[in-house]
Amino acid sequence: MDREKVVNGLKAALQTELDGIQFYKMVAEKTSDQKGKAVFTQLADDEKQHFNELQKQLNSVMNSNKWVQSISIEDATIFRGESPIFSEELRSRIKDKHFEMSALSIGALLEANSIDFYRKMKEDTEDPTAKDLFGRLQKWEQAHLEAITRQLNLLKEEYWIVQKFTPLF
Repeated sequence: MDREKVVNGLKAALQTELDGIQFYKMVAEKTSDQKGKAVFTQLADDEKQHFNELQKQLNSVMNSNKWVQSISIEDATIFRGESPIFSEELRSRIKDKHFEMSALSIGALLEANSIDFYRKMKEDTEDPTAKDLFGRLQKWEQAHLEAITRQLNLLKEEYWIVQKFTPLF
């Protein structure tokens, strides 16, 4: 991967992470569900950690044309469990939760796009440090996507019924 392609790829990755930070912060501020607020704040913090790591890499590539040894990106354990994002109370108020359902759908798209982007960046480089970085970012975004998808699946049927998106049998 040539230097210009690396720099442009890192800049695109930084923008992707910045979009995620802003989106998840906005959702955290707007949701009334306390567990949702905490998890979306954590998602924003995760994306900020990604942003900082990518910024460090961009600075190193631009200044010395070298990747720096990556910092550790830890597993996102906050998303485990049956209802990883919202509390059970949200289910009882699902009819009025258009914002939260839209936020989950948009979040899933952001995460899926990030996964594809990091997979491609990993495939396009021969540098082992870069491969490791993009592989770890890809896995972390995959954990986010799995948690968001699990939450969507838990709420989807109830939401669709109360919104009359599906016929009642």
